[in-house]
Amino acid sequence: MAKAAVLQFFPAWQHVQQGEIERGGRLRIEYDMTRLSRCFTPWRGAEIGDITAVVRFHPRGEIVEGSVVEAQRAPGDPPGAVIAHRPAPLEISVPDDATRVEMWFHNFSQTSARCDAWDSRFGDNYWFDVGGPPPRVPAQPVVYRAGAQPRPDIVNVRSARISKVNAFPRPPSGPSVGKDIQVHLDLVAWVSRSTWGARAWIDVHVFDGGDALIHAETLTLAYTGWGPVQQYGFKGKIFQGATATPGSVSPRPDARKVHYRLYYEIDGQVFSDGVLHQAELPEDAVI
Repeated sequence: MAKAAVLQFFPAWQHVQQGEIERGGRLRIEYDMTRLSRCFTPWRGAEIGDITAVVRFHPRGEIVEGSVVEAQRAPGDPPGAVIAHRPAPLEISVPDDATRVEMWFHNFSQTSARCDAWDSRFGDNYWFDVGGPPPRVPAQPVVYRAGAQPRPDIVNVRSARISKVNAFPRPPSGPSVGKDIQVHLDLVAWVSRSTWGARAWIDVHVFDGGDALIHAETLTLAYTGWGPVQQYGFKGKIFQGATATPGSVSPRPDARKVHYRLYYEIDGQVFSDGVLHQAELPEDAVI
């Protein structure tokens, strides 16, 4: 496996790239806390705060976020309160259709007051080229619905996890004797407000290893915002793969990539975050 490209962000607003960022590869971000630390706040004997890297892959515009620090706790059993933070590298996958990477950093804390600080190259953000194999774009991606307004301030993906699992029941002891390959989605979408009659959904396409379309579906999201946060969600199977039991095999295409778009309809208008979301999956053979 090729080494991950490394982006190092040093004090005095210097940054260095080591290695080429490649489609289908890995990207490691190392960030010096002294660049952006004013929002770490002492609060009741603890240090509150975080620094998050926000990475947007173009041209699809999908955003990946993750912390570039980790908490240090007071010694004890169990460990005590968070007393400090230290740098912690963030490593992420580079999509196989990316051509450029856009990046910025957010330092924040929330106590009795809110503190926010940004490292964004004075508003221009940090930009890096992506090389490697030619971009892979399926011939039948999820098409953006006509008339939908791109408004991530009204609807966006709060969290999403797409996984491939073998759902065949395991015996109490010994290895599994069957196969039931499924692709699962656990998605939470945030909306700015919701009223009776509002609805949210995603258009989903599933592709094989050659980027051929093997499944297309529209999935309705259920309202789950029973509290201060307005949100919709979906948790369940989105594709049924191959199954096998002793003496019986039901072959199905090997799902290797998922595309989806998010929509929200309220007051007769349809909104979207405007992003073609993508997730890549391992081969059935390794599940």
